[in-house]
Parts: sequence; C-alpha cells; structure tokens
Amino acid sequence: DDKAPSLKHFAGEHLEADEYHKAMAEPDTVIVDVRNAYESAIGNFQPPPGGAELIDPKMRNSIEFPKWLNDPQTQEKLNGKKVLMYCTGGIRCERATALLNQMSTVNPNLKPKGVYELRGGIERYIKSFPNGGYWNGKNYLFDRRMEQIPLNGEMVSSGDHNQQQIKEQGPRIATTPHAKCCWCRQPWSIYRGKFKCCQSLCGVPVIVCKSCESDALANPQKLTCELCKEGYKTPEVMPDLVGVKRKAESIVKEQTSDSNDSNNGRKQASKKKKTISDKEQDGSSPSSSKQVFQDRLFLARLPLTVTFSKLGEVFGGKDKIKLVHWLTDKKTGAFYGSCIVQMVSPEAAQEALRIASSGGIKIDKKRIKISMATSVKRNSSEGEEPWPPIPNFVQKEFPPIG
Repeated sequence: DDKAPSLKHFAGEHLEADEYHKAMAEPDTVIVDVRNAYESAIGNFQPPPGGAELIDPKMRNSIEFPKWLNDPQTQEKLNGKKVLMYCTGGIRCERATALLNQMSTVNPNLKPKGVYELRGGIERYIKSFPNGGYWNGKNYLFDRRMEQIPLNGEMVSSGDHNQQQIKEQGPRIATTPHAKCCWCRQPWSIYRGKFKCCQSLCGVPVIVCKSCESDALANPQKLTCELCKEGYKTPEVMPDLVGVKRKAESIVKEQTSDSNDSNNGRKQASKKKKTISDKEQDGSSPSSSKQVFQDRLFLARLPLTVTFSKLGEVFGGKDKIKLVHWLTDKKTGAFYGSCIVQMVSPEAAQEALRIASSGGIKIDKKRIKISMATSVKRNSSEGEEPWPPIPNFVQKEFPPIG
C-alpha cells in the first residue's frame, strides 16, 4: 500500500507497560488515544496532575486520523512534546506513530521530542497494573463481549456474571462518568443492542441504557452520537500520503548516505586492521584464537515474535536461562533475529545443543539456529570482555523493535 506509512523507517519506539506508566507522569508530554471516539467514551487513560495531557482526536473511524494529524491546531499541540500513543492491542499505534514520524520528517512545524507507543496496548498494561494504574473505565471490544473491565490484573467482560466482583473493585474502574445514554442523558457505559447514530455518513455505535431500549427501537432515526450532538466536524484536508512517504524516505536515505560518506575515511584507515581481524575470526590466520563461552549460546533465525518466556519453553523452563541479550542493529536499534542466551550452567547449554541436534528447535513454527557463543580472544592488557555487554542490564521479556 503506497499510502501506508513505512514501519521499517518510521515506526514509533515501543514502551513496556511500566515505562509507559512512568512517561504518563512526565510534563511536556501528550497522550494520543488513537482509537475511535466511541471507544474512548467508556474508558481511557487519566494521567496524574502535573503529568501528560490526554488528547482525543475525536475520530469516527481510523481513516480520519491523517486528517486530524494534518490539522495545524493538532500539530501545534504535538510540536516540541513527547508524544505517547495507545490503542486496544497496539496494532493501530504501529501505523499511527509511523505516520507522525513520517510527517514530522518533512514538516518543519511538526517536531515532537519523541514518538512512543504502548507495547501490547491496554490489555497488557492492565496485566502489569492489577489495580488499573492510570486506566479509568472500560476497554471497548469489537466482539460479543463489547467491553472489558480491569479485574484482578485481567480484562474481563462486564457481563452480569462478573458484576459482584466488579462492584467490589470500586466505582473508579466500574463506571465512566462522562459516558451517557444518548437518549435520556443519564450516566451509562454499556454498548448493547447494536444501536447506531442516525446522522448522515456517521453510523457509529451509540450507548442506550436499559430503560430507553424500547424507545430507541421504536425511533432509531432519533439516535445521535456525542460527536454529532456537539456538531463536531473532522478536519477536511487529507495530506498527500504518497508524496509525504516518498519525500520522507528520500530524506532518510540521503541522511544515511551522508553518514556513510563521513565514515569512509575512518573505514579506509582501518581497512588493514579489519582484514587481519577478519582472518583471525574465520581461522585463516595462524594467530587466530577464539574464546568459547561454555555457558552461552548464540541463537539466529529467530522470529520477531520470540520472547524470553518462549525461549524458556524450548529449553525446558525459564529457570534454565540466566539471561537473554537481544542483538540489535547498531544504527536503528532494531532486533534482527539473533540473541545470546546465557544458561545457568555449561551442562544446561550442552543439553540445549543436544535437543537442537536431535530434532531441531522451533519457535512459532520457525526452525532456529543454535551454536556455542564465541568471541575473538582478547589480549591480557585488554582485560575481560564485559558481560552483560550493556551497562545496568535489565532483562526484557520482548526484543526491542527499534
């Protein structure tokens, strides 16, 4: 799709739930709910006082997001700010963050300090914060459940069978004061009956309470959503998505080329040293010497869906793994399908190799490559190779997206 933003070059940075939670408390930060307005009506994030500002694009559907982002008033709100985006499961944020980064690359009046998205969306956030965290209200769903409420660290249906437990959780997560029945205007936050806005070219779901269902069924032509009630109109100007994409990619390509050119001198100066190093690594030099780490494994051809837990499953349990170092591209910071796994012992590493040699190891139906981790042996003057290689290493469940 020529109009779709390039995820490869412009996707936003993923934040884990705990990182996103901390970011919501920071000033000079805005939170953009990239879901539709009728979803936001029954639940959204409420950052603490002095923290981020919540922005609702007031979309009837996702097609309106580029128009909203192209509006000068929107760009003024985002310019110079740290921008956090979220949605139900994280999929819509992929394109939304990429589109913002793409447009900011070509627009001098749109320069956010950073564009981030909540990995795993609302559901994963709730699992990390059983008491709801900064979440307020319900999570809208596009299936028979219609909406969910945080309950004991999980998102559960707000059906009758859960009402007693929901009541015990307290009113903060069980009700959403600003959601109302579109007929009687009383507080209500349950979508039932498939009622739709009757206004021309709208047709979004509307909330009708139990007391008003019969009236709504008899007079569907009077049902009106909140956006239509306030007379809200979506910004009209759609950006040239194809043109913006091509121009942004051209700028990135030019910047990359300039960066490569500036490094040519240094590369030429170290060419001889690199050649010798390459020979040592492939064993063609008589002075080559490799260090083999008996408790570490090098894994390649990993699917992007790999996690620390999945590695634990194929190696007989997470307790067999001491740490996983996700390998990333030096320029983009993106995970490219390889990692170094430090097992709890050399015996555990050998057992993993045995499993791989006997029947192979697959993760999410993809066969991976596994071998002992090696490194060019360092001189005594250089000291021991640092491990883990990242200062203040913190184990992450998911590999970085970049």
